[in-house]
Amino acid sequence: MRSWAGCRRRDRRRHGTSAREHSFQTRARGVWTDERGVNQLDGGWPFYAVYATKDHKHIAVGALEAKFYRRLVELLELDVDPDRQHDRSTWPALRQLLEQRFAERTRDEWARLFDGTDACVAPVLNLAEAGDHPHLAARATMITSHNVAQPAPAPRFSGTPTQPGAPAGVPGADTRAVLTDWQVGEIEDRLHSGAAIQASIPAK
Repeated sequence: MRSWAGCRRRDRRRHGTSAREHSFQTRARGVWTDERGVNQLDGGWPFYAVYATKDHKHIAVGALEAKFYRRLVELLELDVDPDRQHDRSTWPALRQLLEQRFAERTRDEWARLFDGTDACVAPVLNLAEAGDHPHLAARATMITSHNVAQPAPAPRFSGTPTQPGAPAGVPGADTRAVLTDWQVGEIEDRLHSGAAIQASIPAK
């Protein structure tokens, strides 16, 4: 862990530690503004944004680097010059092209086209779909505990294996105990009148 932490400290000095720091650094250079939806990582750049698909789902594009952007243009068969990626005068037309092109197919059709490529394009999944994604399934990132799908405990260590936490309690199951602890008077009267509710705890 010590060597890993040392690497992380060096990495933090070189590259920063988070999108938050990136935002403040680029803001200090005059690149990031406080206006929403015009910046590099908030959808302002057309090649780093989310687009609706034919089936009203979404696809995420993150082709910031030139090689990824060039591959994106090739696979989408766009009639644009990839060397003008950062020419902001072309961005409105480029965004319109991307919106129109992604609307031609379903999300999963686009996902199959971009799977395994270096175009930095991925489907936007809901929580149920994300849990079944092969990338997460191969790493057992999601588990089912107490009949509830949830992220597996992390981080994982071989010497001290982790276990899922206990399930959420039944709402109102501890009302009487809590009121007693708070020294609230006339507890039974409050429960009888409905001012407080004591839920029954199902048998295990």
